[in-house]
Amino acid sequence: MKQISSRVIFLVVLLICSGIGKAQEIGFEFYLETDCDEQPVDFTRSADGNFVGLVHKAPPTGGAYIYSSYLYSIGLDGDTMSIKFSKEDTIFRFNDIDRLSTNPTGFLLSGRGYKTGESPNHPFTIFRRINDDFETLWEKTYLFNNYFFGSAKSHALELISGDLMFACSPLDANDMFILRLSGQGDSLDYMAYSGDDAGDVYGLTYSPDSTSVWLHTQWAHYASGDTTCTVISLNEALEQTDYYYYPIHFTTPYSSLCYPGNRLLSGGTYFSYNPNTNVQSDMISAYLLDTLVNETHEVLLTDPDTLSRTGEIQGIDYYYPGCIYLGGTHNTQWQTGNQPSWIYITKLNDTLGVEYEKYLGGDYYYWLFTVTAATDGGVLLTGFRQDISPAIFERDGFFIKLDSTGCLTQNQENTTITISDAIVYPNPGNEFVKIRTALKDCIFYLYDESGNQILKKPLEASITTVNTNMLISGSYFYSILNNTTKITSGSWIKN
Repeated sequence: MKQISSRVIFLVVLLICSGIGKAQEIGFEFYLETDCDEQPVDFTRSADGNFVGLVHKAPPTGGAYIYSSYLYSIGLDGDTMSIKFSKEDTIFRFNDIDRLSTNPTGFLLSGRGYKTGESPNHPFTIFRRINDDFETLWEKTYLFNNYFFGSAKSHALELISGDLMFACSPLDANDMFILRLSGQGDSLDYMAYSGDDAGDVYGLTYSPDSTSVWLHTQWAHYASGDTTCTVISLNEALEQTDYYYYPIHFTTPYSSLCYPGNRLLSGGTYFSYNPNTNVQSDMISAYLLDTLVNETHEVLLTDPDTLSRTGEIQGIDYYYPGCIYLGGTHNTQWQTGNQPSWIYITKLNDTLGVEYEKYLGGDYYYWLFTVTAATDGGVLLTGFRQDISPAIFERDGFFIKLDSTGCLTQNQENTTITISDAIVYPNPGNEFVKIRTALKDCIFYLYDESGNQILKKPLEASITTVNTNMLISGSYFYSILNNTTKITSGSWIKN
């Protein structure tokens, strides 16, 4: 395995999260910054508490990018190692990694590929089981999934019996395939669904009471209106025995996992559109749901007037109850951005109450892909950043671990990414400026270039809009104080 040379920033503090006891926490950040386009795609925890996940890399070209798969192991102290997967005459990408607890313990990697020189429009599905030392135990390929290489959504689940279940939707929810494998990768059962029974696959879990397997989809058993996401109950024969609807306006991307107390924890995107006012609301949301997928708790976060999406692969996670992390991208603009964006992360308690909100970035275009809760009470964030309106499509993968208080280092001036409790946007702006913060008793101050105070506005809500119509075009300076403590400052430009 190869040691990665990266700039890593550390912090050691006393762990203050409840339920774990005293231990050391370390925060770090690093960026891959190779000559390749880089995209972290899926991460989980190993048995010893490290982070293990997949990263795609491809050298920029004038045509289609050909990505290779890398396995990354990241310790709680930031120590990082990587392995590149490759085979002669084969192009493949592993998209999912799942931790396996049955002997031999390790991980299941799944994805798709095709033979060099053959059409990528008809790939095979590939599975590889590796042990805790990342040694390959077996590899299997199957030809049931015969659609375009790039757009499939897939997930795997280790069953209580030790068997493995895999579900995928390769092409825009037209078809959905479910495969059951033995622990050695042999095919045990298979089911194909189409039409109303099929949808985009967004997860596989047990039901909260562990009586059946739940398949989480979008568009399967679609009912007109604002309900698009569905939970399908599967029996041992992979037959659909029942289905339930997620709450209205809940949409993709989303991720779900079982939570103590016979509940389902789901984090996703809240989307609604009012045709009468032509107003679209996009927010990051989370739900605690019961065994019939009825909501017991709900939280809607970020600005509904700005496109915000939860983490593309895994937006919500917890390691112990009452310490839930929910993250996404604020001001999402798809693959490339013409404006800055922020990584949004919030820590929630057992009733989805906000413990803190943090905004990271605002200087580049960031896109968050995974949120993985750490065993020490912190959280690992992965995704990519790139220049605004890049000349070429070359993204830098990032790995950022925050401690349980949302800090990276004790002295934030030593970090290469801005971490703030409040953000001011749009910047540049025109007729108004918005300030978002979860902190109470904050005041927004705006100054001209000479340092004269021209605006003072108490922040009495999570989102405050300040009218700037009366200001002339030019540069201004702002400061936000929480009581007497300055929590952020910067410049703001009016066009």
